Amino acid sequence: MKFLNIRNIFNLCNKTLWPSQCFQLSFLKCEFPVCRHLSTTAPGVPSTLLNNLGVRSYLDKLISEEYSDTMSKPKVSALINTIRLLKVDLKSLYEFDTEKENDKEFCTQLQKEKGSLEEQLKELELDLLSCLVPNNEIKCEDIMLEITAGVGGQEAMIFTQELFEMYSSFSHYKGWQSEIADYIHTDMGGIRHACLMISGNNCYRLLQHEGGVHRVQRVPKTEKSGRIHTSTVTVAILPQPTELEVVINDRDLVIETKRASGAGGQHVNKTDSAVRMHHKPTGYISHINIIIFPKYLLLSNHVFKMYIVLSGVVVECQTDRSQIKNRKIALQKLRVIIYQRQLKEQQLFTKSARKQQVGSSARSEKIRTYNFNQNRITDHRLCQNFHNLLVFLEGGEYLDNIINKLQERSNEILLNEFIESISEKI
Repeated sequence: MKFLNIRNIFNLCNKTLWPSQCFQLSFLKCEFPVCRHLSTTAPGVPSTLLNNLGVRSYLDKLISEEYSDTMSKPKVSALINTIRLLKVDLKSLYEFDTEKENDKEFCTQLQKEKGSLEEQLKELELDLLSCLVPNNEIKCEDIMLEITAGVGGQEAMIFTQELFEMYSSFSHYKGWQSEIADYIHTDMGGIRHACLMISGNNCYRLLQHEGGVHRVQRVPKTEKSGRIHTSTVTVAILPQPTELEVVINDRDLVIETKRASGAGGQHVNKTDSAVRMHHKPTGYISHINIIIFPKYLLLSNHVFKMYIVLSGVVVECQTDRSQIKNRKIALQKLRVIIYQRQLKEQQLFTKSARKQQVGSSARSEKIRTYNFNQNRITDHRLCQNFHNLLVFLEGGEYLDNIINKLQERSNEILLNEFIESISEKI
């Protein structure tokens, strides 16, 4: 029966061998579902990674259900289930003895099917790895490129202008939209500081590696003795601040009503007009285990009681006799508090990113060196030298190739960190 089962499987793949229609639907739906799975090789994950012993052992254990924590991801779970089914079918093909089969055409088709399924298994495993490797990329299509003259005086300002023109040309080369937001020109030539707003597909992903200190070594035009000067220019690639939208879901709110207190006559104790609104996701002082006593805020003749607690922000309002109006006022106050927090986080992120990329602008912090005398560009992260410097400064294909190399290096670092992390689990 196993022999007949294999023949029926091949009947689905090549109807010219055994043109029987009776088993097509049953095998297509039940016994051979993986043939209908379409997959592409995962971008950024090299196929050689499957040859790594640690990665291979990790995948085998994952597929054999030894790691249950990753099964919470729907895509990972679906891929693992598909791989398991594919391995079952491959196992049945491996067990089939082709030496005892006299039909050469059938044996040839069997070998082709084995190769096809093995290739599909490889692609599925790469897809699985791409889901497991952590992705630290920030999805942003609007950036702010800041470029500032560093150490070196007038020569640094001149090279700042050259780099600014290079990135402007590169933006045009990639088909991105760019707009000059700031441009401080000097009387003696060059620029002190400039800011270019760029919008386009993958602009942050590609340009994020350009942030840092760029060092230039050349003889300035104003130098009479022919000495080589070393100057620096700092570049910062920052995601453009987005328009903040405060979205408050009803499921994140705990709304309590009670009777208002204070002056107001008999109506105060008869209706539950006071509203206390608790926003659970926002936690301002999560490291403190006590409740801070109410702090009264007087705004536009409205008195609010704001409680800051362990799990979030609480706003209380009893301004009006109407519970509906009190609820509306409390919600507005809550939006203001959350907006201020988001704005502060955005400003801190931008400040931190700029400081991390620019540093102190010292010559020793360089990421790339431009040596005009030797017609050489040295990228210190790639540890590689490139030549034809003037073509590089045109901001075209040459710069694009180096940026792609930096992107590949970034992916390799992520993969190495992933391999080190899973080696601890094995």
